Amino acid sequence: MAEQVQYQLERMIPELEALEKHNIFSHTEVQSIVKNRSKFEHALHRRIKQKLDFLRAIEYETNLEKLRKKRIARMGLEREIIGTSVQYAGVRRILSLYQRATIRFKGDLSLWLQYIEFAKSSHSNKVLSSIFVQAIQYHPNNASLWIMAASFEYEQNSNMAAARILLQRALRLMPENQHLWHEYFRLELLYIEKIKLRRRVLGINQQKNAEDIEAMNVDEKEEEDDNTIQLPAVTGEDVEKWKEDEGQKKKIKLSEAEAAALEEANNPILQGLLSKIVYDNAIQAIADDIEFRKKFVEIYQEFTDTEKHIDYIYETIRRDMNTSPVARAFLAKRYLFEYKNLQMMTMTDPAFIPAFRLCVQEFDTALKEVPLTEMWELYIQFLLDWHTVATEENLKLYLVKLLQKLFKTCRKEDKLSMKLYELWSSFLMKENEEEKADNIASVGLEHFPQSVPLWLNRIAITKEEQRQLYETALENNPESLLLWTSYKDWILNNDSHLLTEEMDQLLSHACERVTLLLPSVTSSERNEIKDMIQTAYTEWAAQTRGIEEARQVYKKIMKNSYPTYAFYMKCIEVENKYGDKTGQENVEYLYDRITSLQENKDASYISYLAYLYSQKKFQKATQVYNRACKEVSDKETFDIKVQKLRESKQRNL
Repeated sequence: MAEQVQYQLERMIPELEALEKHNIFSHTEVQSIVKNRSKFEHALHRRIKQKLDFLRAIEYETNLEKLRKKRIARMGLEREIIGTSVQYAGVRRILSLYQRATIRFKGDLSLWLQYIEFAKSSHSNKVLSSIFVQAIQYHPNNASLWIMAASFEYEQNSNMAAARILLQRALRLMPENQHLWHEYFRLELLYIEKIKLRRRVLGINQQKNAEDIEAMNVDEKEEEDDNTIQLPAVTGEDVEKWKEDEGQKKKIKLSEAEAAALEEANNPILQGLLSKIVYDNAIQAIADDIEFRKKFVEIYQEFTDTEKHIDYIYETIRRDMNTSPVARAFLAKRYLFEYKNLQMMTMTDPAFIPAFRLCVQEFDTALKEVPLTEMWELYIQFLLDWHTVATEENLKLYLVKLLQKLFKTCRKEDKLSMKLYELWSSFLMKENEEEKADNIASVGLEHFPQSVPLWLNRIAITKEEQRQLYETALENNPESLLLWTSYKDWILNNDSHLLTEEMDQLLSHACERVTLLLPSVTSSERNEIKDMIQTAYTEWAAQTRGIEEARQVYKKIMKNSYPTYAFYMKCIEVENKYGDKTGQENVEYLYDRITSLQENKDASYISYLAYLYSQKKFQKATQVYNRACKEVSDKETFDIKVQKLRESKQRNL
């Protein structure tokens, strides 16, 4: 090991001598650098190597390189060091450390990504190609690496062929990876867009004026993403150069055959043939996924002159997914989408009404061809969304009439689902037709008693029978957090006209019922329901009857239930808020109970110690700390938190 360390240190001698010669670092600083590097090299050559040792060495070298650059800039030595070992030695050493780390930890993807990011930031393009090759070799099923490599080849190396080959190989390995298909599709469109831009600027098949050319060069509004291939920008210098050459190219005379061959309309590649082939292959590999195909439409919309290609995607959706309600709904909504603005039309747009009528006609046709409940749900939800935002009276009236007709027709054809009953009842309530809404909710609950929105609609409409409705609703939906929250609010609300004794009885009974909801790992709502009801009862008791009554309540809950960490903390909060100085024993009792739980050990003990320090009970705090040291999972981290807590208390004294 010593020989290897010595070898690595000897390799640094020319670089360090050059740094000292140019007065970038003093002799003392160079000695310090040698000492630190020697320490790092000994750590890196241990028999059992650790990733942390490599990261520490890389961090040290990165900071050293930043310092070197700052001093060179301050001393004005940029020209003097060009081509010398001083210019590149720091970057080479960091790259070497990354290389050694990735050889040792081949399976660590995060390390490879850091390696790639540094190579990019240091403009080490020659090294970057080999890094991608090695990273993909060890992580062939990571789509992001393939996309990053293809992006690098296209954007930095201007090598479209290499980028295309990389993505094709990735797709052979992962033919069902949707992100790969989308990025390969985007790559082909970017390439064609770049060619079209150059042709138009050069005057070949001149179809756009200078404003169009300038619009093509608008900066991308989206944030840069390593997993997305970006369109290279055309600089002002490029445009000026092309303008200078314009006079020369006008002198070139082409034959009619040559001119025809240069026309975009006669060139299938420029007309998007390759992207169409990619799309066709993609939907063969992933056939029945409407979201997958919708993404191709979104990508097409980022480019110019793609309307006919988007129509082709619509045709394939209709051809392959004609019986899918989601696909038919997507086709129906397409008329409201503006290609130029890449967003939905607004109601103030003159083209909105004709486009909306086309949507309705398409939905009506879909209902006839696909008479499924899901199709009804999508159609009605579409109309309700627009009904919510509509402000123009005639349009709102039209939507109301259309929705009423659809709901009645749906009931006549026996297609009403739980969701449709919920939508219908809520729609009638918004239209202030409470009697009809209550009737629909009642009928819906006969078929779907597990529908919480229908129960809540009935409760909101019926003022006299709310207590009985809550009882029945909770019997059918004992694990609904939404329903329990509404019930708790109703009990505590002054408008419920309940006496204090009745409220106490209802809250006590509610605590007993939620106790039967055993803790669940899969259903977090059960635990939330218990915490909400039990803490609400405790705080209500403290507010209305005083702290002694609250203590009886929470001690009863502790005895009969399985309180959680959140409940104990709420009890401590109630004690601190409503209790007096004589209640310290109760707070400590609660903390002793909470630290006996298996969950949140560290937080419980830290909170307990903070309380004891605030009460200046240092002897008791020492006892608690000793007990905590035996129970916390990470004693080192716990000690750091305790030390910060002690320092904070000392500053406040």
